[in-house]
Amino acid sequence: MTAVEQGDLLKVGGIAYPVMVVSNDFFNRSGKAIVCPILKNVIEGPLHIRLKGGLVEGFVLCEQVRYVDLSARHYSKITSTRYDDIMDISDAVMGMFDDQAL
Repeated sequence: MTAVEQGDLLKVGGIAYPVMVVSNDFFNRSGKAIVCPILKNVIEGPLHIRLKGGLVEGFVLCEQVRYVDLSARHYSKITSTRYDDIMDISDAVMGMFDDQAL
């Protein structure tokens, strides 16, 4: 299978909901990816970014980061998300790891 790209929305075997790839393309070439789930019935918030107007609608749960070995699972690409959404979601994920001075 071909490597996935940051912003791709995937259906992964063994996971009941679609996921969004948040890891960068260089990392994804390893056959692994870091993903966040996309769910419909959640409360919007700073770590729940809404996707709308595409094939997949719902909220990307940025605090639910998962490491997935795509080389060991069946997966299919549903679509890709817009650049603006990728940036918002990347900012939310990275923001969890920023060093904040107290």
